[in-house]
Amino acid sequence: MSEEIKRHRLDAAPAAVLALLPEMDRLMVIVRSGGSLHERIGPVERVVRERDLLRIEGACHDSEIRLPLIKAVDFDTSSVMKDKVYPRLDFLGSDGEVLFSVTGMEGEAPFAAALAAFLRLPSLRPEHPGTPAGPEAADEGDAGGAFLEGLTGRGEAAIRFETAAITQQWTGPVETIRPMSGYFNIITSHFHLHLQAGSVSGWREADGWQHALGAGGEAGALAIRHPAAAA
Repeated sequence: MSEEIKRHRLDAAPAAVLALLPEMDRLMVIVRSGGSLHERIGPVERVVRERDLLRIEGACHDSEIRLPLIKAVDFDTSSVMKDKVYPRLDFLGSDGEVLFSVTGMEGEAPFAAALAAFLRLPSLRPEHPGTPAGPEAADEGDAGGAFLEGLTGRGEAAIRFETAAITQQWTGPVETIRPMSGYFNIITSHFHLHLQAGSVSGWREADGWQHALGAGGEAGALAIRHPAAAA
């Protein structure tokens, strides 16, 4: 791969790329929606396909992907921190939007080895923009932040993020909420939730889950099951 071009389109079926995730060492699977992010972190143990559904499984991962919506995969090596490359796979929809991403946490080598068989073409899509800072997070008065605070110290909670293309879930105890850079953050070794301040207007219960509502009252990607119900 040339030094000038840091983003390539892989000449490969998305399912074929996803099948190689267990070979790529420690990964972060990132789902974005409504300015917020849901991230699972760790090695992928299994990738299981059942017709048009593909599951990413393991102690650190729990994702279900609807394959017909994934049209292409871009491989990006432009992210460098402290001289370490954090390679990223962007899985794209029909209009080129990023539906979800997979970032390598152990450098470029595991990705390069796993993807060596695929031809790389220059991508027509620009580099993925960084996550913009939200408004300054407040400890009180924010419907999203207040709800997350209510989860702390109450046992295990299930936190799900669902878009048209992917559903990703984490279950575990919420020990603390960290307001920072315009987000309310849950940070564990295998899971991050970055909930943008001001993005949640309220919550609606359905099927045992509390669904976050956007500014117009519409249900968003985030749903949380109360600790008592998730146990």
